[in-house]
Amino acid sequence: MKPFVRPFLKALFLFLPLFSLSGENFRVRKVHSVTLTEETGFEKSVTIGINDSIAVFLPEKKDSSRFDFLEGLEVKVSIPKSVSDWRDSVALSLYDGVSPKPSASQIDYSGTRIFIQPLPSKMSWIVQIPLYRETGLKDSSYTTKVNVIPDVQKGFAFLRFMPVMKGVPEETLNANLTVTIKPCLRNKGRLNLNFERNSESENTPVDILLDDQLVESQFKGKTYSVLVNPGLHSVNVQSNEFRSEVRSCMVEQAKITQEKFTFKSLKPLLSVSAPDNAEIFLDGQKLTETGKEFEVSEGEHSLKFILGSYEVLRNITAEKGKTYSANLNIDLQILED
Repeated sequence: MKPFVRPFLKALFLFLPLFSLSGENFRVRKVHSVTLTEETGFEKSVTIGINDSIAVFLPEKKDSSRFDFLEGLEVKVSIPKSVSDWRDSVALSLYDGVSPKPSASQIDYSGTRIFIQPLPSKMSWIVQIPLYRETGLKDSSYTTKVNVIPDVQKGFAFLRFMPVMKGVPEETLNANLTVTIKPCLRNKGRLNLNFERNSESENTPVDILLDDQLVESQFKGKTYSVLVNPGLHSVNVQSNEFRSEVRSCMVEQAKITQEKFTFKSLKPLLSVSAPDNAEIFLDGQKLTETGKEFEVSEGEHSLKFILGSYEVLRNITAEKGKTYSANLNIDLQILED
């Protein structure tokens, strides 16, 4: 940069922040729209001029609380040599209260500038914009964290690029920037436990244990939802009226894992298996289907297996809430003296 320009620039940026305290009217050459998602790996790149703006439209919230996974925006600016050579010639601004709603056909706006910083004299620059006070975003040698939180109640964040120095060459004024927008995602995933309820289980309360910790007592709803760290989690659903179920659930970052639970009777269950040519009798009644669980009454039961001239008889005492498996195995032993 030419030596006589730098003092002028320093003075200019000394006074620029004062204007962020009140609204201003401004005109842009063009507004580019990016619709963000809460998906890992999502990014959208746009090529813009140094008088252009970007409206980043955010995912819809389910309620007035924070987003499930989105905690900020990442803006990566690829800076051409014609801009980086003229240090402090172009700045990035962030606005609140922009009106009207951004669109490609609108170039005149009003809003309050809450952040401004010149593009550095390097080939790329990464800026992270937090959406909440408590996030995992941090400044680093590669990333600039914005120290303000934009108001995104209208569903978008508004970024404006603009020249802030006089006397730059036409090559700089006509330069294009490549801007890539990505979501900054919390290191969390959502686990939804969905309960299929019928007339028998409509008001059945259950206790929900997550990783051996009770997280919900006497739950009577259809869906229990919780944010957890990514990884493998154990879910134990307990009931006095139906069978308890234990599941292992793998939860990924910024994704929703669905687990379905049905209310199973506490009647004892029995499954029977045997060689194909074996006859099986339960309490004197021949069984025609094997390998599947079926309900039996509580109490004593007799099982008889007939395989040719070979016969085996066993008794089972079936208890409430338990599952039994009966298998007939034929072994061959060869002994050598």
